[in-house]
Amino acid sequence: MQEENGQLQEQQAQIVGAKWRGKVPKNHLELLQGRLAQITDEKKIASLGLIELKSPVVGLILGLLFGGLGVDRFYKGDTGLAIGKFLSCFIIVGFFWTIIDWFLVWKGIKKDNFEKINNQLLLSGV
Repeated sequence: MQEENGQLQEQQAQIVGAKWRGKVPKNHLELLQGRLAQITDEKKIASLGLIELKSPVVGLILGLLFGGLGVDRFYKGDTGLAIGKFLSCFIIVGFFWTIIDWFLVWKGIKKDNFEKINNQLLLSGV
């Protein structure tokens, strides 16, 4: 019975870890999955699967379509930078900022997602 319960928890941990794939940096995913495997309470594992993570793909699309207006930064949660980017869109600096942000927002969303998951794992005692 206990072995069966352990297998169920391991499967849940793999499912939750799969949901995080592509939303956190690759080098951090294995670390998170290892910490996730240490959790013995299946309710805690299930609650980690409910963490709302932002999609880097959506951030990239917003950046490509509306990046000059700072929409990608608003999506990421960087309101101050979004306002600055919007105000600079009327000068040449805004053009270069938009191109650079295609990469920064993509990586930044993944980093923010990792930090969000990491904080929840710390609260879970892992």
